Amino acid sequence: MKDNISRRELMRMAAMVSLYSAFSADDALAGHHEETISHGTHFGPVNATVKNGKLVSTTPHPAISMDTDMMRSLADYVNSPNRIKTPCVRKSFLEGRRQNELRGVEDFVSVSWQTALDLAAEKLLEAKQKWGNESIFRTSFAGWSQAGAINRPNTLQGRFLGLFGGFTDTISDYSAGASSQLMPYILGSAEIYSKQTSYEMIAANTKTIVLWGMDPLKSFLIDVGVPDFSRIKWFQRFKRLGIKFICIDPVYNDTAKELGAEWIPVRPGTDTAMILGMCHYLYTTGKYSKSFIDKYTVGFSMFLDYLLGKEDGIPKNLAWAEKICGVSVKRLVELTETLRSDKTLIGSLYGPQRIEHGEQYHWSLVTLASMLGNIGKPGSGINFGGGLLGVAGKLPRRLSQGRNPARTIIPASRMGEMLMNPGRTIDFNGTKITYPDVKLIYNMGANSMTHHQDINTLIAGLRKVDTMITHEIVWTPWAKFSDIVFPSTTSFERNDIGFSFVSNVTYLWALRQVVKPMYESKDDYWILAQIAKRLGFEKKFTMGKSVMEWVKWSYEGTGNNLPFDKFWKVGHIKLTQKPEDKKYVRFEDFIKNPNTNPLFTPSGKIEIHCEKISSYGYSDCLGHPTWYEPQEWLGGKMAKKHRFHLISIHPKYRLHSQMDNLPLGKKYKVNGREPVVINPADAKMLGISDGDNVEVYNDRGAIICGAVLSKRVMRNVVRVDEGAWYAPEKPGVPGTRCISGNPNVLTSDKPTSRLAQACSAHSCLVSLRKLTEKVKDNTAYDNPVVVNSKL
Repeated sequence: MKDNISRRELMRMAAMVSLYSAFSADDALAGHHEETISHGTHFGPVNATVKNGKLVSTTPHPAISMDTDMMRSLADYVNSPNRIKTPCVRKSFLEGRRQNELRGVEDFVSVSWQTALDLAAEKLLEAKQKWGNESIFRTSFAGWSQAGAINRPNTLQGRFLGLFGGFTDTISDYSAGASSQLMPYILGSAEIYSKQTSYEMIAANTKTIVLWGMDPLKSFLIDVGVPDFSRIKWFQRFKRLGIKFICIDPVYNDTAKELGAEWIPVRPGTDTAMILGMCHYLYTTGKYSKSFIDKYTVGFSMFLDYLLGKEDGIPKNLAWAEKICGVSVKRLVELTETLRSDKTLIGSLYGPQRIEHGEQYHWSLVTLASMLGNIGKPGSGINFGGGLLGVAGKLPRRLSQGRNPARTIIPASRMGEMLMNPGRTIDFNGTKITYPDVKLIYNMGANSMTHHQDINTLIAGLRKVDTMITHEIVWTPWAKFSDIVFPSTTSFERNDIGFSFVSNVTYLWALRQVVKPMYESKDDYWILAQIAKRLGFEKKFTMGKSVMEWVKWSYEGTGNNLPFDKFWKVGHIKLTQKPEDKKYVRFEDFIKNPNTNPLFTPSGKIEIHCEKISSYGYSDCLGHPTWYEPQEWLGGKMAKKHRFHLISIHPKYRLHSQMDNLPLGKKYKVNGREPVVINPADAKMLGISDGDNVEVYNDRGAIICGAVLSKRVMRNVVRVDEGAWYAPEKPGVPGTRCISGNPNVLTSDKPTSRLAQACSAHSCLVSLRKLTEKVKDNTAYDNPVVVNSKL
């Protein structure tokens, strides 16, 4: 990385060091005059203004020319009235009665740190000694609650529980679970998280970009690390360059609107059928690239038998596809010809694969791109993840989780099924997994009560668990449902180091503590170290280092020539992109010489038919791309009962459930609830107007939302964004309505297939009815009753 900082940048930083020496984070923490301190978050880098020891505002950092509502709402988050002030224990649990049916209903008791830490250590030891380490489950599979490299909840939790003897862990994720398990067989890597063709090459070569289930201008407002927003700026530049956009989606999304994209509405969950029809057209008209198929792929002939109907008597032609996906034959021909003739880049994110048999979507898309013959060419082919960029130098070190001696794993989205079915054995990606009998759940940095599918079934499973321990900043639905709750600090109340995890690493950020910890909140690192001390492995957990010493260790891993102390005073370092990264084309080396640069697939080529997958014998995931009729879709039998397809996409004004409790919600909430977006023609038929309270329901549950009418959703489709805090109308009553509007009360927990066992939330049919009766106010943001204790 030494060569990635110019002399001019060093001089600029030296000047900034002297400037920041005049007022530092230490001054702000001491409660001196008003100060501004830079900090990095999932929502972007900000300047935090502190007055008399209180964070009063956050504004976009001048190094990043991007301004968002979320960046400006971070002070509201830190100062939220929902902050957990002290360690708390559920009343009956503290009294030794447990009474799990009272979770989410009864009062909490405020206790001392010593009492809470002792109790947590006692319950961990009890679970280990009675049922073994696999009875301990951690929920923190990702790092979305903290943007730093050291204080990441999943890392700290894995490190702690691993040293304790192990735990039941998760593999994969909710976001891209189907594709992440499939793609290594087909393209040799997870691909969706791999480096993609550079934006410079797209700008110079591409004429058309297809946004297939992709909303990058919204998705890229956040990052697993600290976003630099470069990807958003590139898409805006593409528009200025005259690149044409086509949006294939049931929703005319924000990106499509801003970039002026042509909209091809497609029935939710039918993209695979649409793609297969286009493949059939290419083959039967002789317009596919036979030379590419012959040289760079394997298994095409076996796929062809299915495509032409030799296997099942059903040719997957355009007329067949139109009946399923709702896109006319004429439009499908025009789209296919556009892909053939122009330098067209097919871009796709993760939403379309979160369906029943979601593996088939990206597999069929790779097959289509192969038949077009444009993979590995500048500005065309296929692009996953929205264009993940190169890394400018060595990354900061990240704290190691270490090994998990228990070695028990489940697919991330299978938590509810696991809790309800201990001892059940399932197929997963060529192996067998047996669900453990979980007795203790340790939660940090996750709000599964919001993001897990079929919440009512999840709640039933959670009531079977003996102990739930949670570290949390605010009283989320999950925290309210826990037994032992530790108040955690926000990133503004501790130190760390950050960078962008999934896009171009153009900056390193000093995530400097801005204010002192509020109330009795503590760092997660400190909390775990104290429990480890009680269990006899504190030194192994901390290795004798404080958080700040780990931050310095992390920075030193970059090999940067700027001393750590100066970096910490400046607050950030801008890095220089490698020249070769600007010319990078995904799969170019493979296309130039497939023998010298084979893919990491069994054959070394793109696997249109995969013998390995075929050998598993899964009827729900054969060896080639296949259309499986979903159980829940608008063309199926269930649509006679529930005639609307629910899409629960990512929200614009929060990160999953983070910030749902803030005043920012007034910008988009309707009657204090999550909006349900309905096509005006459908709303008229149901007598629904803008602003009405609407019950959205199916056989799994019911939610109450506020109506928003928009032609940007197609007929018979409704949209309720994921992330609203779960709020039961009648706490403790099974199946009660959610009066906040959380769509995961309605979504199915059915896995995609036996291959990936991934999330299929977007396969969901619902009904609507206008509510004329008075409805209880949303209680999602009410804190539980907390009584004081002498303990």
